[in-house]
Amino acid sequence: MTATTITVDIEGEQVTLVNVFTVAPERQAELVDALDRATAEVFVGDPGFVSANLHASLDGTRVINYAQWASREAYDAALARPEVREHIGEAAKLADAYDPTLVKVRAVHHA
Repeated sequence: MTATTITVDIEGEQVTLVNVFTVAPERQAELVDALDRATAEVFVGDPGFVSANLHASLDGTRVINYAQWASREAYDAALARPEVREHIGEAAKLADAYDPTLVKVRAVHHA
């Protein structure tokens, strides 16, 4: 993993997928690894993909995927790809539950 800066844009067509996975603590690292691998192999080359950030809760029971897409159309096109559907199925098998929500950023604050 490398540290990079992402741009969170309240203008334009960009959308963000916030997907909260509930997971058994002993499977959290496995789920993070699966999402990390799939992001690198499946999404990074997609022309509508902007960035993804994976977060692991300190109590081990959740993994949050915060993924940015150029537009809703780009996100929908990615979901239609068979390899993306396969990736979603693999992650779902590791999680107890998941809650994907597509959102638009409305405010950004920095220190």
